Amino acid sequence: MARRSPQTERLVEMVEYLAADPHREYQLTELARLVNLDAATCHPMLTELTRVGWLVKDRVHKTYRLGPRLISVGASAQASLQIATYARPEMQRVSTETGVPACLFIPSSDDLVIADLTYPDGKDSGHLPLQAGDHIEFGPPLGAVLAAWAGQYTVDTWLRRVEPGPDDPGRTWQILRTIRERRFSVELSPASQAEMRELTDFAIGEVHGSRRAARMIGGQRPVMTPELMLGDIDDAAVYAPLSVSAACFDPGGNPVAALSVLTMAEPRTGRELRDLGASVSAAAGAITARLHGR
Repeated sequence: MARRSPQTERLVEMVEYLAADPHREYQLTELARLVNLDAATCHPMLTELTRVGWLVKDRVHKTYRLGPRLISVGASAQASLQIATYARPEMQRVSTETGVPACLFIPSSDDLVIADLTYPDGKDSGHLPLQAGDHIEFGPPLGAVLAAWAGQYTVDTWLRRVEPGPDDPGRTWQILRTIRERRFSVELSPASQAEMRELTDFAIGEVHGSRRAARMIGGQRPVMTPELMLGDIDDAAVYAPLSVSAACFDPGGNPVAALSVLTMAEPRTGRELRDLGASVSAAAGAITARLHGR
């Protein structure tokens, strides 16, 4: 495991606290308390961020807010995530069509990161405690629609990301083949809708930076298991799906993103799941076309 830098982690946290409420300004002592540092340690970090334009310091009130340099940084980040730009119209369409949030996940190191999130009413936040940049662990059942198109080594690595592993590896491979054939995956919820919302709120909370990332992964591990991947769908049965996902592909035919609708354990019949899957697959297909993928 790579060695972590506590000072870097706290610096990122400070910027994210300022970004979480851009109309609020913080004093040095407030920011230091939020990231569990003493003011003497925090001050040179804020001074450097101010010097390069990431922050602006009010001369009178001695408070800090986000600076203009981050505008160009954000624009550059948006340009580098071209897939999110291509995906957003389809995400908004599928959100409106299905009545639930849509989320675009892209691989980042050993995890998946949220590239964008849309809601049926067109608002960008306030419904779920999730945001662009949040990581989830690439381990079953999450990411199944990407694993379905992967080779033996990637799938074996994916299966080892959770403990314990699948009770029946052969069944897991069969489900991945089923996902590939029908073009979408269904990730079942480990708890009821109310419990999932409570668990998500508690697991993430109002924290930022590395502490938020650790809570995201830590909250996933105890409850997510390979058995939550749904194989054959019975049209008459009632399920509690966490999400329904489809893959987006690049020109080489490689899966580069997963488009998911987040049902958050709302009960659905098998027939309704097939309809959701068809909507998500169509949207993922449109994104793939924008990428000139196959």
